[in-house]
Amino acid sequence: MAWKDVTVSDQRERFIEDYLLNFYTTSELAERSGISRKTAYTHPGNQGKWIHRYKEQGQRGMQELSRRPRRCPRQMDEAIAQELVELRNKHPN
Repeated sequence: MAWKDVTVSDQRERFIEDYLLNFYTTSELAERSGISRKTAYTHPGNQGKWIHRYKEQGQRGMQELSRRPRRCPRQMDEAIAQELVELRNKHPN
């Protein structure tokens, strides 16, 4: 028997399909899907993160989001970086 390839998006879609059937509680859905109750359950209005994203964004909300930070607190200001480059070019040693 071959293994089935299941992507995260497929797993989320299945979760939403089961949620829309209204046959299982959110806790049961989380257990069946192998996700934490927090992911499924606690979010604005006690909707799960996935449920909330589906209601807000539809099918597009089920796609994997970037985990890249929005900003880096240690990132150097562009003007300072440019000034350092200019100083280094003036005084290479």
